[in-house]
Amino acid sequence: MFDTDAEEPGTGERAEGNGLVRVNGESTYARVLTGTSYGDVGLVFAVAAAEPPLDCEGWDEVVEVSLYFPAEGPLVGDPLSSDLDEVPLHGDPGEHQWWRFRIHARGRDAAAEVGDVHADEGDAVVEEHLVQIWAAPWKEETRHRLTDQVGHRDRTPGADEHAETDTAEAGHTVPPVPDRHLHLAPQHTQLQAGAPD
Repeated sequence: MFDTDAEEPGTGERAEGNGLVRVNGESTYARVLTGTSYGDVGLVFAVAAAEPPLDCEGWDEVVEVSLYFPAEGPLVGDPLSSDLDEVPLHGDPGEHQWWRFRIHARGRDAAAEVGDVHADEGDAVVEEHLVQIWAAPWKEETRHRLTDQVGHRDRTPGADEHAETDTAEAGHTVPPVPDRHLHLAPQHTQLQAGAPD
């Protein structure tokens, strides 16, 4: 989910997260970590007029975050491709406001074992996400359920992992970031506010 001018969360820093979703400082960009390395995941958006009842049953991870989007809604997908979808929200067109996003995930561990998933080639989609959205004032992230290994690895990076990353980064020159936002890691679903170019 992202705004066309938003910066990716965690750019230039290695912040510890909840293992499911990262939000940039302006709350205009969110990146959802998937277990599927590349390809298809089941994804349902449910936009409600008010906060729906919390139901974590059957989900491995459930996290709520606040995001700031116009009523036209976020763009969802990989900004490197033209495969972006808009998720319309309730409200006046062009008017930005705070929204609460409750993100559910299941099957990420199984998907991580499988790797790439292409439903159009007959692959079974093993990972599913539900994103419930409603208008609400900003509030801190809420972690309702955190149980899968994909999330655990992201939440608890070890010192060895940091050392290996630092060593690898020390010998690698990072190219300059272009004016447009580019996201290079295919294992993330992104939501973005605004219209595609």
